[in-house]
Amino acid sequence: MVRMDLFRSEEMNKVQLIIPVEAAHNTVTYLAELGLIQLIDLNSGKSPFQRPFASQTKRCEEMARKLRWFQDQLLRAKQTPVCRHTLERELKLEELEVAVEEIHER
Repeated sequence: MVRMDLFRSEEMNKVQLIIPVEAAHNTVTYLAELGLIQLIDLNSGKSPFQRPFASQTKRCEEMARKLRWFQDQLLRAKQTPVCRHTLERELKLEELEVAVEEIHER
């Protein structure tokens, strides 16, 4: 893996942002869209189970497993999954989890 931070031509400043959990997603999304930042994982030395967001990661992995199952079922039925890249509003993890679980139970 090539580290592109060694090839920067402009001077950079290293700062630490402490963002409330409620605003983290929107803040990181906005900063990423600017394309002017480089994020560094301060938890890289920790195992996945020691990270502060381990429970959310497990929940997302479980939802991903269910969605892969949905996709397999659609392909077996020779149906094409429809992808919607835009949402009218942002979904919260809890809302998405409930929706996926309801479909999975059906």
